[in-house]
Amino acid sequence: MEIINAVSKPKVPNGYAYVLKTKQLENILADNQINIRTNLYYWFPKIIGTIFEVHYWLPSGDMPTRLYIRAGALLREDVLPAREKLETAVFPAFINWVTNISALPDNSPLLTKGLYFNAIFQAQNLKIVTS
Repeated sequence: MEIINAVSKPKVPNGYAYVLKTKQLENILADNQINIRTNLYYWFPKIIGTIFEVHYWLPSGDMPTRLYIRAGALLREDVLPAREKLETAVFPAFINWVTNISALPDNSPLLTKGLYFNAIFQAQNLKIVTS
């Protein structure tokens, strides 16, 4: 099964670059046996800082459970430190988050809430927000 089933990666303005590499995400999902269909959209947020945003979508109609991931762009000079944080802090927190959600029983009231993960990198600082 192909885990990342949709990828959209528009160009970013000069001086900016995406932090996430698609292969990185594929490897993290495979290495941690996360077998949830994933839609990956690279984007240029209006407020620069979000580098990895995830929505956990429950099954709907004939669509299975899926992850909707947006990978943001930063100024080029911030990309390398942000990639380091992505590897050392964001991915472990994301895997923990998605694993905990996947372990919930189907009738868990937590599954009816908006399940959200966001990693924000601004001024060389990382902030992770989850719900």
